[in-house]
Amino acid sequence: MQTYNVFYLVSGDGEENQNISDTATLSFDAEDLDALFETLQEGEEDGSIQPELKTIAIEGDINIEYVLIYDSKGNEVFRKYSSIGQ
Repeated sequence: MQTYNVFYLVSGDGEENQNISDTATLSFDAEDLDALFETLQEGEEDGSIQPELKTIAIEGDINIEYVLIYDSKGNEVFRKYSSIGQ
């Protein structure tokens, strides 16, 4: 079992809040990356993972996506967009 740090991007998804965004980092324990992705998908489906609670309040519709994942050694193991952090 190892701990993964998951970096989320929370952004407005409506006309009135489209230019508002924030980030949140949540930690999860999982056997491996596949098990982590299962946990993240289940949390998305049942609403048990709520990174928006760790960000500024964004009124209206929001979009939440995980964009970076690091393992317990600090190694990047997932990057959704190639331009993040570069």
